Amino acid sequence: MDNLTHDKGLKIWRDARPSLKANHRVFFQNIIEELLEPLYTKETIKKMTQEILEKYYAAGIEPASENAILDSINDIEVFSINEVELMGYDNNKCMEETVKEISCRKQDPAQKEVWENWGYDGNKWMKWKDQPEEELYIADYKKGKR
Repeated sequence: MDNLTHDKGLKIWRDARPSLKANHRVFFQNIIEELLEPLYTKETIKKMTQEILEKYYAAGIEPASENAILDSINDIEVFSINEVELMGYDNNKCMEETVKEISCRKQDPAQKEVWENWGYDGNKWMKWKDQPEEELYIADYKKGKR
């Protein structure tokens, strides 16, 4: 799978989730959570993230421009790709695994029925909590090892 295929896979993933909108605050929150994930429990991460966001946004700090936001996002991508490659993995192969994992999740059946019958209702896309485990794909990053 090459970058173009990754982009298509992620576009399909985004299109299935109409609640996703560009939002630098949500992006910032997601990045903080992902940075803390290998170090702490989910409960600790939620608490720490909330504390960081409260301090950051209570101060009224806003990015200087959309260009500044894009610069930050792209720098994060550069650091991420470089770290994967420096760890001895092929970034494209690892991204293929990530896209497979996030794409295997099915939407909550009740929410899916509402959206199919009456259209998107403004709520966030919800994972099906009872999706059978055999349907879930867990990324196998060993496939990307050089």
